[in-house]
Amino acid sequence: MSDALTVKLETERKVIQVLSDYLKVSRRTIELDCRLVEDFYIDSIGLVEVVMALNQAFGVELPEDAVEQWKIVMDICTSLECAVG
Repeated sequence: MSDALTVKLETERKVIQVLSDYLKVSRRTIELDCRLVEDFYIDSIGLVEVVMALNQAFGVELPEDAVEQWKIVMDICTSLECAVG
C-alpha cells in the first residue's frame, strides 16, 4: 500500500474515532458521507469541541475557514490531510 493511501486511511480512522468518542456512538455508525448537522446534530458549540479534540489528536491547529466548510465527515478528513500533510 502506498504511503499516501496509508496516511489517508489512518486519518479517516482517527477522525472516526474522535467523532465516536465525542458523539458517544459506535464507530460503525460513522461513515465518510455522514452529515455533521443533519445526521449527528452537531451544533456550533459541538463543532468547536470537535475541532479542539481533533487539534489535540492530530497535533495541528485547523484553520477556521476550512472548518466553516465542513458538511460531511470526509470534509474533516480532507482538512486534516491538508493540515498534517
